[in-house]
Amino acid sequence: MASPEILRRTAWLRERIEYHNHRYYVLDDPEISDAEFDALFRELEGLEAAHPELDDPNSPTRRVGGAPAAAFAPYEHAMRMYSLDNAMALDDWFAFVGRVSKGVGRSDVAYWTDPKMDGLAVEVVYEAGRFIRAATRGDGNIGEDVTHTMRTVMNLPLTLRGPDVPDLLDVRGEVVMSNADFAALNERRREAGEVPFANPRNGAAGAVRQLDPKVAASRPLRFLAYGVGRVQWGSPLFAWTSQHEIMAGLSRLGFGIPPEARLCGSADEVAAYFSSLMERRAAMPFEIDGVVAKVDSLELQRTLGFTSRAPRWALALKFPALQAKTVLRDIRIQVGRTGVLTPVAELEPVPLAGVVVSNATLHNKGYIAERDFRISDTVLIQRAGDVIPQVLSVDLKRRPEGAEAYVFPGECPVCGAEAREDGEAVRCTNPICPAKTVQRIIHFVSKAGLDMEGVGRTWVRRLAEDGVLQSPADLFALDKTVLLRYEGMGDRSAAKFIEAVERARTSSPLWRLIAGLGIRHVGEQTARTLAAHCRDLDALAQADHEELLALDDVGPVVADSIRHFFHSAEAADLLRRFREADFWPEGGPVLPDAGDGAGEAAPLAGKVFIFTGSLPSMTRDEARRLVEERGGTAVNTISRKVDYVVAGDKAGSKIAKAEKLGLTVIDFAGFLALLGERD
Repeated sequence: MASPEILRRTAWLRERIEYHNHRYYVLDDPEISDAEFDALFRELEGLEAAHPELDDPNSPTRRVGGAPAAAFAPYEHAMRMYSLDNAMALDDWFAFVGRVSKGVGRSDVAYWTDPKMDGLAVEVVYEAGRFIRAATRGDGNIGEDVTHTMRTVMNLPLTLRGPDVPDLLDVRGEVVMSNADFAALNERRREAGEVPFANPRNGAAGAVRQLDPKVAASRPLRFLAYGVGRVQWGSPLFAWTSQHEIMAGLSRLGFGIPPEARLCGSADEVAAYFSSLMERRAAMPFEIDGVVAKVDSLELQRTLGFTSRAPRWALALKFPALQAKTVLRDIRIQVGRTGVLTPVAELEPVPLAGVVVSNATLHNKGYIAERDFRISDTVLIQRAGDVIPQVLSVDLKRRPEGAEAYVFPGECPVCGAEAREDGEAVRCTNPICPAKTVQRIIHFVSKAGLDMEGVGRTWVRRLAEDGVLQSPADLFALDKTVLLRYEGMGDRSAAKFIEAVERARTSSPLWRLIAGLGIRHVGEQTARTLAAHCRDLDALAQADHEELLALDDVGPVVADSIRHFFHSAEAADLLRRFREADFWPEGGPVLPDAGDGAGEAAPLAGKVFIFTGSLPSMTRDEARRLVEERGGTAVNTISRKVDYVVAGDKAGSKIAKAEKLGLTVIDFAGFLALLGERD
């Protein structure tokens, strides 16, 4: 049995981890570094592993996802989750206001308003301040039990905060994904050869409705509360009397709420808020499709009551869709580095949301077949947030006579090899397809690979299409004279190109090389895990299935993909040529008995650096390498996660951003001091 000291320590760790989760995921104002947080988390994991009797389903360690559920169990909501009536114009809004005024016998009504989040409606249930259940809205009466996946949502409190906690509380809200997180998730999916999601809502809803909670844990989900169901207090002194009190109370209890939610004192204020938000919708961090306005007073809400489907005291004011109609001129097939054939619509150019759209994604073969898109159709397109414009539907009334159903190609449009269906994707089966080669080399030099600053993708494409580059290894055999044969490639540009390749050859860490290989399902994080375990590419190539499965971030599909890659003739030739070019970075764990101080803790472990301006005695790539060799991480985008901003000569706008975020800014001498070196 665990001693009283261990019990106290475990309770303290759980409380502090949840506190720091709230600071990070809800308030966006962390108090400790990632490394300090990880240390607390690992200590708690160790205590729970050593003392199984401490098991608690609400422990922060359970957020990573447990065993998959066998199936979704139905859940009957104690109080119905109603739909909302919609208003499509401000005239509809003022008509609703007239009905409210007549129903309550007064016109001086205040309204709580918040952005209408485009996510998945979920109810979460707490007893004595502890999370016990979560369910989708379903038909309003019966939803699906998704407790196992909602437990992984990082900003959802597992234990409510503060002294005034209801005995029983049902919280309603939306599970969403920010536009920035959605873009990053889709980029990771593309890097891993997976089909990107069509929009943030699909990514969020699909994650919650997974039997395996690890899928939800792997996606950047957020729960934003908008109301409550049952509320039972131990004392009547704490009863909420208005919608704005409910929202303030939920925020104090630890819940995130929609951004820019506010109390409006009149119907005119709501109209102004709606117009303002509509103008700024593209700049909002989340996808929104309107505004929800609720009578603020709970007493007036009870007076107004409900219809058979919706409350009479709330209305959803919908924004006009960011949509337009245009003509589908053609469907072009692009071939990616993993061989996926991606259909792209070539459109009659049309202005939409401030840009002229001439191309839009059609996602995959199934998407075209399901919606029956045909060449010369008039189609409806939309641009959601910052994602690629997409084609939504076809106007059948305007379909030209004789328009034929689109037949998705059964062969690669570049090399002519057979293309086979692989889940939702269709892939070229030719391992040496020229299109794959071009995209693989572009990936190899990109930020997702070796990050060769100075090696532009346009030049890589030209060299690959001309046959000068047929493999990533060809980069290390390039001669400046070859580059100078190309019109537009001057002496200086050619020199920068060769220098960038040489820097990568001499200073790239092993994880970047692994990421740059373009192994299906292996992104940056998995590449780091593999590099920390394997000394070099030979060791990784020789790792068996069981050895790979023992690593974090590696499941059966990823392990199979790694084994398949390294058992190919292409990989064997690539490794041979890398070794001949003396491009053979090493990784692996630092062993305690390695000698020469190798057993000492990495001095920059867990620290995140960003560089701005020119450094006096080294390039930024060299500085990044020094950071990574000492256990730290170097990034290109400034955020609250950055521990040190290293300012060189002519430092740019990052300094102002760093000061605004309260980050630590150091000069080059300070950087060398952290490295344990002298200027």
